[in-house]
Amino acid sequence: MLPLLLHTFTCVCVLTATAVVAAVTTETMVGVAGRRVTLPCRSEAVRGGGVEVCWGRGEPSLFTCHNAVINAAGDQLTYRKSHRYSVSSSSSLSIFPSRPSDSGFYHCRVQLAGLFNDQISSVYLIIINPRSVVSDPSDSEDAAEDAGNLNAPHTPSEYRTHTHTHT
Repeated sequence: MLPLLLHTFTCVCVLTATAVVAAVTTETMVGVAGRRVTLPCRSEAVRGGGVEVCWGRGEPSLFTCHNAVINAAGDQLTYRKSHRYSVSSSSSLSIFPSRPSDSGFYHCRVQLAGLFNDQISSVYLIIINPRSVVSDPSDSEDAAEDAGNLNAPHTPSEYRTHTHTHT
């Protein structure tokens, strides 16, 4: 009976912890590979400055910065996983040059004194290849046709259906 009771208690804790993490708002951003991408840290505490900020990858944890890519305390950089990461005075994370492998969830954690006082904001980053945003000059007629419908999938002209009249 004891193992069953322990399992039930553990499941309740996990559900509660998941509900707390799920309350974090997530913003989606799109960047182009090879260019600078800047992810905002949406926290009231960063406006005052001098706070400890950590940017991590993946979903945020309840207690610590998870999979840290950069840490800063005020103007001091305390950890950086790669030279491609930098943090601004407003605690925004910059990645340069960005790569498709940079796509995924990031979280900014402003570490404040006291239990459960940290402020967290999350960003889902999508990095696209430059060639996917450059139009093919031979498709200029198609590009003009699709300009009003930016969400339409691109269909090569040889696959389009044409109406033919048979006599």
